[in-house]
Amino acid sequence: MPHNETVALSGTIQHVFAHRFTLDAEGTTHLADLGPKGADAFPLSAGLAVTLEGERRPSEIKVTRIASDGREPVLIAHKKPQHAPGHVHADGPADPDLALAAVGKAGWTAKGEPRRKPKHFEILARQDDGEWTELHVDFGGTIYKRKTADTAKWAEAA
Repeated sequence: MPHNETVALSGTIQHVFAHRFTLDAEGTTHLADLGPKGADAFPLSAGLAVTLEGERRPSEIKVTRIASDGREPVLIAHKKPQHAPGHVHADGPADPDLALAAVGKAGWTAKGEPRRKPKHFEILARQDDGEWTELHVDFGGTIYKRKTADTAKWAEAA
């Protein structure tokens, strides 16, 4: 798992989108995320001057601390992704045959080739004549997520 840079910024909130907002700081606009519970603890509004600390991700800053004059600073703990026990991270070997074997062992019939992602494989599968399902299988061969298959995403496989 990549370690993301910790940043500290001071600036003005420009736009608010539920628990996300844009912050103008140091001549740049940044997208920041408080998370739903963080937004409940620290209500956001356009024009508010804030200082924040957080983890810079590719798409946004996950805010871990936010403060403003006249308000108590708020510390925000973001939930980490939940994986099955024994989950193997991306630095482990990525073997599509292991992922397919795990799917078969769990009673699923796979269709098409596994799609490799940085931390898992996505596999289109179904049980008996059931609905097509997108399975997320970690590199250790554990199915840790199931969701209804998106027909547009899996069009060529289905």
